Amino acid sequence: MKFIKANIHYQNSSKSVTLSLPEFLFRGHKVIRAFVIVGLLLLVVQFAATFVYDGVLGHVLKARVDLDKQMAQIEGTLDYLDGTSTVFFKDEQRVHSKFALTLPDKEARELGTGGPIGPDSLLMRGTSPVYERMTLLRENAGRIQNKLEMNSASFASLSEYVGQQQSRWRYIPSIAPTSGRFGSPFGLRIHPVTGVARMHQGIDISNERWTPIFASADGVIEQAKFSPSFGNYVAINHGNNLKTRYGHMQMLLVKQGQLVRRYQIIGYMGSTGMSTGTHLHYEVWVGDRPVNPVAYILPGDYSVD
Repeated sequence: MKFIKANIHYQNSSKSVTLSLPEFLFRGHKVIRAFVIVGLLLLVVQFAATFVYDGVLGHVLKARVDLDKQMAQIEGTLDYLDGTSTVFFKDEQRVHSKFALTLPDKEARELGTGGPIGPDSLLMRGTSPVYERMTLLRENAGRIQNKLEMNSASFASLSEYVGQQQSRWRYIPSIAPTSGRFGSPFGLRIHPVTGVARMHQGIDISNERWTPIFASADGVIEQAKFSPSFGNYVAINHGNNLKTRYGHMQMLLVKQGQLVRRYQIIGYMGSTGMSTGTHLHYEVWVGDRPVNPVAYILPGDYSVD
């Protein structure tokens, strides 16, 4: 083996060292340099890849955090809508009970939406928490949407029914036509003027002259005139075979054919006609027969609304 002497001089010194190195080391220095260059290139590539990976990973993690926040907000919104629909359903049940209607089916409102799940979706749901969470959100959203649509349809139907009932109830007598002391009741009595026993077809309410008299329900003035027995007299047709009559008034404020509303003043209390004192004679007729008006007066100033 051949050796090559190499002298190494120390800087700023007269000393030197002589080494004998194998000749093959000097012949392979190009190969070593190539390895060094390749190693440096690989190091640079690894550093660049690590930098890019860290950047992409950071972006993905940030996107994941943002996605989690968005899904949490969606979950909160769905929970609020679900809670609101539940409260609405309870109110709807109370309205159904109030109107003696069949209670709505709660289980039918809770039915979900969708169909069979494919194997690919099952695999994704089992391996991806995000996909699983999003799938559950979609299913919950579909269930709540179905629930809200059914609530909306039921509310529209209930609202229409209530509106029809209220429209009908406005024409049902349900309030006292005036204030005062209830005197002669409905039924057989001795007439205070003629002294003859006869049917008293209404009730008498006594108070001071000029006490306002109200229509006890919506209707049309069928008669507004002076009668020898009832004095100043008004008859109101409320439809559905219901009529009310008001007698002995001091003054009339309505005329035949006029539409009146409940609580509208139609005249003032007096003592006209065959009367022994200031009062209102009030009748309620169903079809062709008089009935006891007390049955059509709600207590506590309530009315059928």
